[in-house]
Amino acid sequence: MSSWFERALRLAWLAAPLLLAGCGDLATPDPERGRHAFRGPLRTTRIILPADDAQFMGPGAELLNRNCLACHSPTMIVHQPRLTPSQWRDIVEKMRKAYHAPIADEDIPELVQHLVSSRR
Repeated sequence: MSSWFERALRLAWLAAPLLLAGCGDLATPDPERGRHAFRGPLRTTRIILPADDAQFMGPGAELLNRNCLACHSPTMIVHQPRLTPSQWRDIVEKMRKAYHAPIADEDIPELVQHLVSSRR
């Protein structure tokens, strides 16, 4: 039976090529970006999302456009499941409290009404 040291050495011998295969440039500091910035296989990826510059139309459109479109597209909002006024009110309050959406207190009842009617 081999000692723990021999087993560890054998494991290290087998694992080293696998570990080093993907880390070639990581061991070399990048002098242009500083001594702690290492080059490596990570790459910046650019994604292009489909354009959605639609706006709400009809009754309540101005209120919905003013309060919702800074963060959400109309498509995203109208594809939500059918929600009750209470559920929409909770969502609007979450947007205000958690995400600091600048929705005025007096706009909430009418906003909820239009959100409910946008999904009928």
